[in-house]
Amino acid sequence: MHERMMQPSFQARPGPVTREIKRTISLPAECRNIFITYSEDTAGEIIAFSKFLTDQGFDLAIDIFDNPIRRLAVTKWMDRYLNDKSVLIVVVISPKYKEDVEGDGDDEHGLHTKYIHNQIQNEFIQQGCLNFRLVPVLFPNATKRHVPNWLQNTRIYRWPQDTQDLLLRLFREERYIIPQRGGDLTLTVRPL
Repeated sequence: MHERMMQPSFQARPGPVTREIKRTISLPAECRNIFITYSEDTAGEIIAFSKFLTDQGFDLAIDIFDNPIRRLAVTKWMDRYLNDKSVLIVVVISPKYKEDVEGDGDDEHGLHTKYIHNQIQNEFIQQGCLNFRLVPVLFPNATKRHVPNWLQNTRIYRWPQDTQDLLLRLFREERYIIPQRGGDLTLTVRPL
């Protein structure tokens, strides 16, 4: 079995001892789009997280990079990414996120978070509870109990501890590569 590792800079050459081969992963532009949903308690950490993803070559849709036109039709802006199945959705999990999606939502950002949550939950249910594009990420102030119940049966990443696994998921690569099946076996039958 082979294991894939992600590093910020790739060089296509064999490694010294393990005979590993490093290669560059290239995604088409339409596969580089990521929509990030979060709650206000992680807004300070979102900037560093967004910079990390941008440095890896991803195009982000996140309301923290606000502009006046987007504010006029925020639901239309969100729906554009939520309805595009090629866009991965990173769900930033925090204590306030759990409060926003399960509570009444007492602020505008919380209401938007709840709207996005309802949309992605409906998509998840419509797909037979299979997760094709949701990437839940626990931020440092969160635990697994802050993850909505319906999303707990999928792979949850911790930021920044699971950076490699998170990148593999976003690049749509598997960590372990199953070895090729060997050739056919030849049996020799000898009469007794």
